Amino acid sequence: MYGARLTTVSFLEDAVKFIYQYPLLPLPLIDYGFIYNLACSKPRDVSLPLILEVETDYKTKDSPSERPKKVQRVSYHSRSSSMSAEEPEPEVEVKYRWNSPRLMILCEDGDINCALHYLVESLHDPFACNAVATLFVQESVLEEFVDRLKDRLEPLNSQISGHPVYVKTLERLEQLQARTIVGNPKTVPANASPMLVFDLSHRYLGEGPTGVITLHTFRTMKEAIELQAREPLSFTSVSIWNEKLGAAYELVARLTPLIFLLNCFYVDLNNISLAFVCNLNSSKIVDGYHYESLTFREKRKAVVHPVGTIWGKLAREGLVDH
Repeated sequence: MYGARLTTVSFLEDAVKFIYQYPLLPLPLIDYGFIYNLACSKPRDVSLPLILEVETDYKTKDSPSERPKKVQRVSYHSRSSSMSAEEPEPEVEVKYRWNSPRLMILCEDGDINCALHYLVESLHDPFACNAVATLFVQESVLEEFVDRLKDRLEPLNSQISGHPVYVKTLERLEQLQARTIVGNPKTVPANASPMLVFDLSHRYLGEGPTGVITLHTFRTMKEAIELQAREPLSFTSVSIWNEKLGAAYELVARLTPLIFLLNCFYVDLNNISLAFVCNLNSSKIVDGYHYESLTFREKRKAVVHPVGTIWGKLAREGLVDH
């Protein structure tokens, strides 16, 4: 019980840090007037994995007690050129940490085009803050989703495709003979392709970030909830694409993360941060987005969605009625 309490407190602290450290600037509201194939115009600058720890193991004949102790560092600097030739050559092991990984859930009533727009960004910049780490796709739209995704995949930046984390992940996937979605082999090299991996969690691919997105399919909201419960990765936030807000809020109530973005991806969380941190219920509309701080099963959660999610649905229903 005590361990469970510590885990909950730690998770809440991480969520609070996320809200204050990673505020996201709002983008123009996505509406139904956008073209069918929304182009991904993200700058080609990419992010590299964050270094958690560097372990240095000296190869010497000394007893274990005489060897230098391993020291945790935030960043790694190469050995000084002044090191004498007599000193032992250290073996360096670098460990990396996740940079606010995000879960994306695409439902059959969601906007595939908009979800793909943001997913493609994450596929080409997988180590970025808030990049999608895991994707749940409702089974009924999987075939359409895959067909529309493949043509959007381009070769990865060489900084990513050549990074030890990504190279190691590819080796692991080959050993596992995993089923994957990759770019067109005529234009995208196999060793430099953005990649989605079916039916595997990140625990099978290595410790820390992997450079790929894991993909799982579900039929019902209950199955989606069960999938998330089995995921070992602690997602900082969830982006749910479902224009039926009732179904989306069902996921909000039952999933474990604390921050939910419904039918959107980039929002400024500062607009709800004070109420969230102070554990207060709050609701407001700012710049076309509805912000909410509320509790589900004694857990404080932040929920954001475009106001157009409501009014767009009502407008379409009005047209149908007439």
